[in-house]
Amino acid sequence: MALELEPGHPGVGDPAYIARREELFALCRRHRLGRLGPPLVTYTDQEQQIWREVSPQLDALHRQYASAIYLQAKDELGISAHEIPQLRHLSTHLERLSGMHLIPAEGFIPYRRFYSYIAEAGFPVTQFIRHGSRPEFTPEPDMIHDCLGHVPPLVNHDYAALLTLLGKAAVSVATGDHVLALKRLSWFSIEFGLIEEAGTTKVFGAGILSSTGEIPFSLSGGVERRPFVTDEVIATDYDASRMQELLFVIPSFQFLRREVESLVRRFGVSV
Repeated sequence: MALELEPGHPGVGDPAYIARREELFALCRRHRLGRLGPPLVTYTDQEQQIWREVSPQLDALHRQYASAIYLQAKDELGISAHEIPQLRHLSTHLERLSGMHLIPAEGFIPYRRFYSYIAEAGFPVTQFIRHGSRPEFTPEPDMIHDCLGHVPPLVNHDYAALLTLLGKAAVSVATGDHVLALKRLSWFSIEFGLIEEAGTTKVFGAGILSSTGEIPFSLSGGVERRPFVTDEVIATDYDASRMQELLFVIPSFQFLRREVESLVRRFGVSV
């Protein structure tokens, strides 16, 4: 298995970027398959510069729009806007806080394999950085998307528990309809979820939190925001290639955890 960049990827045609991605691809794949945990990576000056360019912009938006639960977790993990964090250190910290740990991911991991890790309280996270020509954009999950989107909420016990439950359900369900329902539920919560806090709608989904464009847009007049009703959510399709014009708002992580428990019971998965 080798690294393949999609057509139109900003890194296509950049031999140095491709070589670096192949190096990290091989390293992270070896650590993932060997269950060695996240490797320590010496990031280049260019990679650090991209992080220092994007991370402070996102942090300013997070302070204004992100949920208090996310902000507290981000501060507790000590994720710096000035230096790329080492996943090995974040993983150790997470295990102490919530029992979750991080799995090194070389890139895309097949659906059931991805969720099999989550079912065992692991979360696959990439260790490469997007191309420098488009620091505000990535066509695939990268270190910025994962570390500044997915990782902080893992500190929360209810969030960690619902993720693990989703993982167990994803590897257990047998029908395509159930798989589609779980994908839609994950999309409108884990990736593009909103939460009500003290009468104000805030962001907690990783797909929003890792995008300087999606954060303000998600709370603008251009988006329809509905209360999170599970049956409606799993019946709603989405387009991953464009800004999201319909989002759902949960009242709490505890609520979402209960909704996931109820749904997977309906699918015949024991909780």
